[in-house]
Amino acid sequence: MKNALALAEEPDWYLAWASALSDHFHGPISLALMSAPTLGDALAAFVRFFPGRVPYLDLHRQRDAGWWRMELQPLIDLGDATPLLIETPLIILQQYLDTTYGVDLRQTRITLAYPPTPHAACYTRYFQGEVQFAASRHALAVPAGWLARRNLEFQASIWAHALAQCEATLASSVERSTLGDLRRLLSLAFARPERERALPTLTDVARELHLAPRTLIRRLRSLGTTYQAVTDDFLRARALELLANDGVKIKAVAAALGCTNPANFGKAFKRWFGVSPGKYRAGEGHS
Repeated sequence: MKNALALAEEPDWYLAWASALSDHFHGPISLALMSAPTLGDALAAFVRFFPGRVPYLDLHRQRDAGWWRMELQPLIDLGDATPLLIETPLIILQQYLDTTYGVDLRQTRITLAYPPTPHAACYTRYFQGEVQFAASRHALAVPAGWLARRNLEFQASIWAHALAQCEATLASSVERSTLGDLRRLLSLAFARPERERALPTLTDVARELHLAPRTLIRRLRSLGTTYQAVTDDFLRARALELLANDGVKIKAVAAALGCTNPANFGKAFKRWFGVSPGKYRAGEGHS
């Protein structure tokens, strides 16, 4: 991303790019925005489902003093790419407000929690409403009265289909995130002193992720895997990594994997690779 920014001929290239995005760029989210019964429903769908497309952002909505405000909170340090990654979804949302509801975008307000960019003078070409830099938050605010505006192209069947597709996409994103969290917790277990290296149980992981064990099982199953399969994959990779170091005895490898009995490690290893750890280290198990 940093290299792309450095190679760009014009500093505002991403604003022009975002303005030219097609309606299909965000898949079912685009369909939901265009088919929602009201502008309020469209905005609610955007806030709920858009983070599934951009996991580096959290979106939430606020309504106060006659304004509806969508706030964008980065979940990681975006560095030099902050303006690009914050302003692009704002441009996209503006497009849908304009094309689907024909609102007067001059009534919108945009706040950005960073100083004016070097190309701030050109923002009027892309944002018709007021833009305020160095604010306390990144946000797009629209008059609350807009929320009740009806979508003249609304069709219940298309709206229902769009929501179903968005829910499926969101669920898939949540499930992948859960799998990543599980692998992270397994890695943390091995970062502890050797005497404490015991893999967390499914119940331990579920508790750490604030999930019911059944929910964790269901999410992994939807990805075609199980807790046992994930832990086996992790242990296999860890075993090979340790065996690659000839200075580590097989007994120590077994202990590092949480096996108090080296014979149990040998059985598990043979089940995984078809040979004993000793034969694998000797080269008999290598392809």
